[in-house]
Formats: sequence, C-alpha cells, structure tokens
Amino acid sequence: MAVLEEQEGIAGGVAPIGGPPAAVTGAAAPVSTPASAPTSRLGALGSTPRRLRVLAGSLLGLLLLTGVLAVTTVAARQSATTAARQRTAPLVVDAQAIDIALSDADATSAGSFLEGRIEPAALRTEYLADTARASAMLASAEQAAGSSSEASAAFQTVATDLPIYTGLVATASAAERQGSYPLAAAYLAEANNLMRSDMLPAVTRVYTVESSGLTTDEGRASGSWLAVLTGGVLLVLLGLLVATQVWMGRRFRRSLNVPLAVATVLVLVVGVWFSLSLAAQATHVDSAGSSGSAPLATFTQARILALELRADDELTLLTRDSVPSYQQDASSVALSLNRLLATGNGTASEQMLTGQVRREAAAVQAVHDRIRSTDRSGRLPSAVALASGAGSEDLPALSSNLDATLATGVDRAQQSFGSSMAAADADLSALGWGTALLLSVAAALVAFGFRPRIAEYR
Repeated sequence: MAVLEEQEGIAGGVAPIGGPPAAVTGAAAPVSTPASAPTSRLGALGSTPRRLRVLAGSLLGLLLLTGVLAVTTVAARQSATTAARQRTAPLVVDAQAIDIALSDADATSAGSFLEGRIEPAALRTEYLADTARASAMLASAEQAAGSSSEASAAFQTVATDLPIYTGLVATASAAERQGSYPLAAAYLAEANNLMRSDMLPAVTRVYTVESSGLTTDEGRASGSWLAVLTGGVLLVLLGLLVATQVWMGRRFRRSLNVPLAVATVLVLVVGVWFSLSLAAQATHVDSAGSSGSAPLATFTQARILALELRADDELTLLTRDSVPSYQQDASSVALSLNRLLATGNGTASEQMLTGQVRREAAAVQAVHDRIRSTDRSGRLPSAVALASGAGSEDLPALSSNLDATLATGVDRAQQSFGSSMAAADADLSALGWGTALLLSVAAALVAFGFRPRIAEYR
C-alpha cells in the first residue's frame, strides 16, 4: 500500500517523504523509453510486411512484363518470317520467273526468224511454252499480290499486253511465210518494243518493290532491339529474384526458399532458351539472305541480261542493223552483266557456280563480238549462221549453256532460301507459348513463396 501511495504521489506531482520537493506542473512528467523497448521492435517489424509485399509485387510485375515482351518479340519475328516465306519471297520469285519467261520468248521469237521462212519446230515450241508459262504465272501472281495495288496494276499491264505481243509475233510470222521479210521484221521490232518498253519494266517494278519488301521482312525477322529489351528485363528479374532470396534468408534465418529458388531456375531456363532460339533464328534468316535471296537476285538478273543480249544480236541482224538502239543496248547489257558477275561471295559451291557462269558469259560475249565483226565486214550470211546455227560455238548453244547454268543457280538459291526460312520459323515454333507457360508457373511459385512469410505478420 505504501508503494502504491508513493507512485500516486509522484504521478500527482507530490514529492515523496524524505525527498526534495518536486515541481508542480499541470501534466505528468515525461517518461523516457529505452531504445530496446517493445514499441521500437514492433515498428521495425511493421515495415517487413510492406517490404515483402513490395518485393512480391515487383517480381510479379517483372514476370508479367517479361512474358509480354518475350511473346511480343517472338510473335513479331514469326510474323516477319512468315511474311517473307509465304508472301514476299513467292512474289519475288514469280516476278523473276515471269520476267525470264517473257525475255526468253522475246529472244526465241527473234531467233526463229533468223532461220528463214520455215520456222524451226523446237523454237516454236519453246516460244509457245514461254508465253503459256508467263500467262499462267501472271494469274497466280496477281492473286498472290493481294492488297498490293502496285503489283496488281503491273501484272494487269502485262496480262493486257501479252495478247497484243503474241498477235504482233503471229503477224510477223505470217508476213515472213508470205515472203514479205521487211514487213515481218517491222512487226517483230514492234513486238520487241512493246516487250521492252511496257511489259518487262512492269514486271521489274514488281520485282523491285517486292525485293525491297523482302529485305524489310528479313530485317524484321532478325530485329534486335525488342529482343535486347526483353533480355535486359530478364536480367533485372533474375537479379531481383536472387537479391530477394538473399535478403529473406538473412531476415528470417532460413537458408532456402524452395518456391522462389524453383522460380529462379525457371526464369533462367527461359532466358537461355530465349537467347539460343533467337540467335539460331537470326542465323537462319541471315543464311536465307546470303545464300538465298541475294544469289537468287544475282542469277536471275544475269539470266535476264543474257537473254536480252542474245535478242539484241538477233534483232540487229533481222533489221539489217537499221535500229542502232539494239547494239547500244547490247553494250550496256554486256557491261551490266560483267559487273553483276564480278563478285564471288557465298559458299564454295556458289563460288564455283559463279565461276562457271563467268566463263560461259565470256564465251557468249566472244561469239557476240564475232557476230558483230562478221556483220560489219559485210558477211551477213556468216553472221546469221553464228547467231542461229546449231554448232557448239554458235550463239544458240552457248546461250543455252549459260541459261542452264544460271537456271541451276536460281533453283539452288530458291531451295536455300526456303529451307533457311523454314528452319528460322521452326526455331520459334514453341518459344512463344513455352515462355508464357514457364513464366506463369514462375509467377505462381513467387506468390506461393511469399505467402507464408507475409502471413506471419497478420
């Protein structure tokens, strides 16, 4: 009882017996709290749940962001790969094939007139096959062009002009059979003018536009900025997972949080899978360009130029060298062909094929020079024989050898492009949904790993 009274006296501001008088105030004297008091410990513990919730939210947010970025990256690359493989590249190939068919038909029709009134059956068959092939490919190419108004308009131009061209050639053939050689040459020259001024430029426009689109698609298919961003977020996520587990191990005196450890392993697996798959896909896309679309363009253009050079020689002889533009064009074409074949990049087999093309192109150029020198010396029949003869050193045979070699190069390039782009597509086939699945499991493990720690403070 005495102790109680003494405490009340102190609380009321009255000095205890035997002690110094206390100052009388209207409020109780403040009582200091030691640094190790329970209130301080509770305040410190009160911040831990907030830290846990912030860490859990940050990890889940980063997992969601990583998943969105990864799926977006894969979808963008797959879309570009599919576009290049299924739309742009086929249109480029169709445009090239139509260009080759029309160029060959033009060269063949000119060559057939050099044989005289009786048109050779083989040349006639080749001419009809070229025009039929061009007509069939025009229909499919125009359908494949879809929403491309420029490509559709160009194909429509060729489809409209092709019957006119064949009609002019047929009229020239009829005039030649009747013995009207100058009239036949005039109609054939008009057909050739239609081919070179309207039809081939229209196809070339499609090829140019779609080749540019193919280059763009190939660039998008191996684009790096989104992949780099995704990789950066993955690294941040891995770093935060490791740092969180280290902090939790120290804070709660536990060596391992199994759910978070498994989630870290899953994120690491995603990172390795993502990096390797995108690297392999980019390698295949690069291979599709270097061993596919690039040599395809080179060999196709060389094939077109070689056919044009042959037609220039034949038309020069048919018109008795009365149209200077043919030989002017021949000089320009020969220069372009040599420049085109000057590079020897690519694989060993591609370099060997290019070397063979150079040798055969040089042989064609040599017979071209012989034809021109023979014609200029006034020996027209001998020049015609070189331009239309069946000998192994005559223009038809040498041009056929060159065309066959270039056709082989075109086929190889097409196969290389197709296989490389198919491999690039396969590299990403399971990456998108696989990444989403693994990151979803990791998110569930993160939530499960934090739940018991947060529950301890409820």
